[in-house]
Amino acid sequence: MRSPSYQSLQEEHDENGFQGISYATFIHPNPLIYKYYWWVFHQGSPCEGSEFLSKQYRLPTKKAFELRDQLHKAGQSYFLYNERLPRLDPDNSPIDPNSEKWKGVEFARPFSDDQGEELELKPPRL
Repeated sequence: MRSPSYQSLQEEHDENGFQGISYATFIHPNPLIYKYYWWVFHQGSPCEGSEFLSKQYRLPTKKAFELRDQLHKAGQSYFLYNERLPRLDPDNSPIDPNSEKWKGVEFARPFSDDQGEELELKPPRL
């Protein structure tokens, strides 16, 4: 995975024109099991590198896809990153949070508590 940097983004844009480059992982088809957070790195991002890929700058799906679409329409190149968090929802998730596998893992709130942050999840168009 390429670290977000203004220089590498500009080089991609100069070399190939508009570029929407994804470093995102597979999106699970059931949004009740995982929540996704996104980073959309572009020339207007507040910082670069690992600082950018922090909780401070991560976006929920809806906001990230809106930003991505705005950048695409404006012809501005971007790098797209994501992470998925298992949802802590005893009614809808097959995940046992007490399992050894999930020790120390950050859990997302249940889908029903997301209050409009999610879109109908589809793989990003790039």
